[in-house]
Amino acid sequence: MTGTDHASELRRRTAIVIASYNRPAELRTCLETLAQLDGGPVRTIVVDDGSDAPLAPVCAAFDGVECIRQANAGPGQARNTGVQAAEGAELVCFTDDDCRPRPDWLDRLVAAQGGAAQRLVGGRIENALHRNVYSAASQSLSSYLYDFYQSRGSAMTFFTTNNICFRREDFLAVGGFGDFAVASEDRDLSLRWSAAGGTLLYEPAAVVDHAHALDLASFWRQHAGYGRGLRDLHKAMDTRADTRAKLEGAGFYLGMLSYPLRRPGHKRLGQSALIGLSQVAMIAGYGAARIRERRRRA
Repeated sequence: MTGTDHASELRRRTAIVIASYNRPAELRTCLETLAQLDGGPVRTIVVDDGSDAPLAPVCAAFDGVECIRQANAGPGQARNTGVQAAEGAELVCFTDDDCRPRPDWLDRLVAAQGGAAQRLVGGRIENALHRNVYSAASQSLSSYLYDFYQSRGSAMTFFTTNNICFRREDFLAVGGFGDFAVASEDRDLSLRWSAAGGTLLYEPAAVVDHAHALDLASFWRQHAGYGRGLRDLHKAMDTRADTRAKLEGAGFYLGMLSYPLRRPGHKRLGQSALIGLSQVAMIAGYGAARIRERRRRA
């Protein structure tokens, strides 16, 4: 079998999983984009994570899209449900309902994964809302993390879950996502993946455009949530005696603050200031989680 034949066969055995909650318009746009993939759409499983209005009518407008509804359990558990439902698929790719994968996205991810055992592939995420400084700052922060670990010549420590691909059996073997109520399930999965002997491969040519609109209040809530999720991650690492470093050195954080200033884009100084604010929000969220733990123990 030639390389092209192998990639085509893998594509036929691939499923896309999307966790969605209360965003029917965004989901519709995402599914419209997936319908335009190079080579045509592939099997897509939408997990409706207990939305106020069922998302099945949105999914019914698209061929090859399955919709599974569950009680609200959070995005990690919704993705676990989708992977479990993807019986018969060799590969599974994740994207989010507010993402717009580019036409060659799936082919790029599948080719990079290649059917290799224990290989977790992550693609590139671009901010689709260029004039929204909050969305741009949030994406700059994520992009900085990717660039930082690459520049060190080390394995990527994690991929965000809106653009990854893996073998279904490997995901199930590591236990899927843990029970994280807010965030950091992606960091936890990546840490457990590498601890189990797996590799993390970055494929920057596999691009999704992320259209996540934010304002000051939602930006703060998002990053405070990341702080609460980080506390959950640290507890999970302690439980399994994972001794890997939980924090980076001062240079990491200085580089984070200056990252937008070193790249093209709109309102770069504003982005830098918001990245600083994001770290304050994370500390606040982390601290709030610690306070709740002490109160429960008391």
